[in-house]
Amino acid sequence: MTTYIIKIILCSAVFAFVYKVLLEKERMHRFNRFYLITSLLFSLFIPFLAFNQYVQPLPILENIITETGFISDNESVTQTITGNDTNYQLIIILTIYVTITTLLFFRFALNLKSVLQRAWTNSTIDYNSYKIVLINQNITPHSFLGYIFISKEDYKNENIQPEILLHELAHVQQKHSLDILFFELIHILFWFNPILFIYRRALLLNHEFLADERVIDKVNDVGTYQLLLLEKASKQTSSFITSQFNYLVTKKRLLMMTKTKSFRNSSCKQIAIIP
Repeated sequence: MTTYIIKIILCSAVFAFVYKVLLEKERMHRFNRFYLITSLLFSLFIPFLAFNQYVQPLPILENIITETGFISDNESVTQTITGNDTNYQLIIILTIYVTITTLLFFRFALNLKSVLQRAWTNSTIDYNSYKIVLINQNITPHSFLGYIFISKEDYKNENIQPEILLHELAHVQQKHSLDILFFELIHILFWFNPILFIYRRALLLNHEFLADERVIDKVNDVGTYQLLLLEKASKQTSSFITSQFNYLVTKKRLLMMTKTKSFRNSSCKQIAIIP
């Protein structure tokens, strides 16, 4: 079991390193999304693969003389039967794993219930075959499954820009929530893998790139959209750590919008990851 855990961590670390070096800074977001999901699955199944090598058997030697020992009736034979000792270390490890996994699952279930309950209990508005949920709180617009959550007060005061709604609509239409649900289930089962935190950030950032790309295709005004993102980022009030993280994410999004997509470079890097 320990060997399998080490192999999972090593495999996912290699895949994450390849993504950071070759793929993250390229404008091939759909392929990157596919890579992150499939490489995460591969890192779980690759340790099960076994490569067997055929070894030619040694020739059988004939006329082998073996010595046979005899025990006289006067000698006594003592046979010691040893029972299997209980592996307490394995029991402790399994108990810790099951306990943490169960707690993470219940936390996931409660969070999922809370989000869905918020969507079902608040007033909604139809928007492009999806639902805008009006929340009586000052929240940042976000989305989950087929719902877009925005502040009711901001909606009434027309403080929600069309670009923001397009951005969240892109998340909904491209079903990014399914990626998050898939990742959360993987994290519940394999919480001991620290590389999953790198995967989570990479996946969320990739979702932002995909949504930004959809908005730019619709609006066709990169400069205005960049100024809007800067304005939203500067108004966010949070702790120092989260502010730093949001700033870095916004910076990466702004830089990605200005990059030109090279079909040759993208194709070469996609081929390069096969080995």
